[in-house]
Amino acid sequence: MQSIFQLDDDPTAIRDLADSRAEEEQLTDQDLEYLEKIIASTSDNKLKIDQYITDYSIDWDIARLGKVERAVLRLAIAEMLYVDDVPSNVAINEAVLLAKKFGADQASKFINGILGKFSREALGEQRGDRK
Repeated sequence: MQSIFQLDDDPTAIRDLADSRAEEEQLTDQDLEYLEKIIASTSDNKLKIDQYITDYSIDWDIARLGKVERAVLRLAIAEMLYVDDVPSNVAINEAVLLAKKFGADQASKFINGILGKFSREALGEQRGDRK
């Protein structure tokens, strides 16, 4: 989530973000591979992901969202769309936990609502059905 957060400030620093996070967190090769995949997926598909956020955040412009909330939503939607081995319910639960830890007071409820609706409507699935 921190790497996705940092992409807002410097969208060209994809490789640097992964390397610095890997070093700081002492990531395994498998974790680094996942991080690189999610950063690239988010960066490469930012416009599409942001459109989903706009579509499902009724009456909220994406620019009005806090940076943390925007990063959490981008991460979760990228996982649901581009990472096959992350079930939607897991992506949603992790996003809610991140929002509770790093976001504003009501962010977790807001994020849960957006991602739940996105999962049901855009992906055409009930929570937890995706394998």
